[in-house]
Amino acid sequence: MNGPGISDAELFELLNLDMPALKDVKAAVARGDWTGAKAALVRHLKARTSPRWFFGWQEGPPVETGYDTALADRFARNELVSVGVWHDFGKEIDWGINPMPNQYKEWTWQLSRHPFWVTLGEAYWATGDEKYAKAFVFQLNSWMAQNLVPEDSGNYGGSRWRTLEAGIRMCHSWFSALYSFLKSPSFDDESVVRMVKSCVEHVRHLIKWPQSANWLATETTGLFYASVMFPEFKEAEAWRNTAVERMYAELDNQVYPDGAQIELASGYHQVSMGDFEKFAKLAQFNGISLPGDFLAKVEKMFHYDLYAATPHGELPALNDGGWVDVAPHCARGFEYYPHRTDMQWMATGGKAGTRPAHDSYLFPWAGHCIMRSGWDPDDRYLLFDIGPFGHGHQHEDKLHFVIYAHGRVHVTDPGNYAYDDSIWRKYHISAYAHNTILVDGLPQNRRGFDRKLYRQPHALDANWACTDDYDYAIGHYNAPGADAPHPEGYGPDRLTHVTHTRQIVFVKPDYWVVFDTLTPQDDARHAYESPFHLDAEGADVDGLRVTTDNREASNLAIVPAAQAGLSLEVITGQEEPYVQGWVRDGQYGVRPIPTPTYWLAGTGVQQIAYVFYPVPTGGACPVEHVTFAGNLGVDTAVQVHMAGGAVHTIAVNPEGKTLTVAGGASTNRVYLAGY
Repeated sequence: MNGPGISDAELFELLNLDMPALKDVKAAVARGDWTGAKAALVRHLKARTSPRWFFGWQEGPPVETGYDTALADRFARNELVSVGVWHDFGKEIDWGINPMPNQYKEWTWQLSRHPFWVTLGEAYWATGDEKYAKAFVFQLNSWMAQNLVPEDSGNYGGSRWRTLEAGIRMCHSWFSALYSFLKSPSFDDESVVRMVKSCVEHVRHLIKWPQSANWLATETTGLFYASVMFPEFKEAEAWRNTAVERMYAELDNQVYPDGAQIELASGYHQVSMGDFEKFAKLAQFNGISLPGDFLAKVEKMFHYDLYAATPHGELPALNDGGWVDVAPHCARGFEYYPHRTDMQWMATGGKAGTRPAHDSYLFPWAGHCIMRSGWDPDDRYLLFDIGPFGHGHQHEDKLHFVIYAHGRVHVTDPGNYAYDDSIWRKYHISAYAHNTILVDGLPQNRRGFDRKLYRQPHALDANWACTDDYDYAIGHYNAPGADAPHPEGYGPDRLTHVTHTRQIVFVKPDYWVVFDTLTPQDDARHAYESPFHLDAEGADVDGLRVTTDNREASNLAIVPAAQAGLSLEVITGQEEPYVQGWVRDGQYGVRPIPTPTYWLAGTGVQQIAYVFYPVPTGGACPVEHVTFAGNLGVDTAVQVHMAGGAVHTIAVNPEGKTLTVAGGASTNRVYLAGY
């Protein structure tokens, strides 16, 4: 038994033995009776009624009938799982091994989060079977013996003391296990005390090596849990004050004023929000005061979940995030903020509460422009990303967009992939996998700068317009001026400098027009490649027109404005000369998807425009063709020719000029004719 490194004498020196409840411990220490002192400390821990934990552990396991123990039985046999991959350790556990063929580092790291101890505890409470307690005690002692706390942060491959895992152990698995097994005769005094010592080491480690963003939120929540659950330590109040100070600061440091978490990854938004929640919940449960506006600051994160979600209640898989069902988050939000009946509406699928007050919505700090026709499953939705790179977990996806309509996602985001060195990881985080433009075959490259430059210093000017007839937003990649905190070039050295300006108009309630303007900073000829990743069974091509081929489901038509030199290729499941036309499928799998890719080459400014028209199940796209209309005195205008003869003229004018066309109607951005 090599760890923890805290001696018995040091442990009792750290405790506040003047507490009346510790008088027996103090007497044993005065006698030099370490065994008696440890026994007295454990008796105290078992007898105390404060601090409070989230379930009434004092009564002991309430045996249930019919409880499924299959998963716990595997864990009790030392068959453990990490990142979805199982390993049978047999009689002894080597916490430092990595059984993954590709030596995926997360396997070793995440094994030491110990989520299986929560499962063992639940099985013990359901059955009262001591085999689960014995398995936990064996695994706990095995882990502590093999894993001495390092002198550094531990944030490197093979470490079991990454600060993230240390925080997760404290705020998730360890205290849940402690209270699940504290009444068990198998959880002997020596093991309990050694666990307490290790918790002290966790606290010291977390105080010394704070990180940032979602890591810091988790680390600080773990620090707070340990400080609250062990008030017997002399330093507990100082630990708790440090945790509160750090966490309160993080509500501003890592949450934009519009509610988005600074990593701009849909999953990690939930991680930080969940940590803020857990922090506040334990404080409330134990009567600990937090700054008065703590929960008020968290509300805007729930607000982001609600208003960024699709009509079927999911956040797109932005950056290193998967698709997120926001209903359970909105349910918790309504518990905290009962005035937010719009969150209740989302949580109940519209059965209770009030429909959100806004359809389309701009998050000006995150740079997420939401254009929607409504909140019912058949409504139309687009998320347009014009924002910063993100503090962490970034993808090269500026000016990327996602489309949902008529019950399904049509233009998709690849989402996250395992944090390995595979071609699939490289593809998922690259511009190749996103719905933006490549220049001369080269992708966007914003990586490699100081993380401070990945954040948005002010609210973005999206030239956002939201009217009864249309929504409009504009974004730039490599635009000159303050909107580009660092050069946004293309290729590994960022030496290809082309400004990509994308403008999107939502012609309510039916379709979108996407305008791409490419402005090079030289006189050379450049080739532009514009892929759109379709989550579809297949795609039909008619000239430059693409229509998804989803049987018994809704579809999407892409109709570009006709122009000389524009060509189309639908790429599906390509690996050479570069990876294209895939999306994640399961934890480590991918599946091919049709990816229409438009090509245009030339010198000087080039423009491409496309109509994206969602079609309900069994319907047909009414767009016959699209043409540029160059005689209106504005930067870009198209005419959408509809079946039946109607013509919609959509003009975009980011310079704010006044547009005057037939009938004398005037607007500074968009004119729609033929309605």
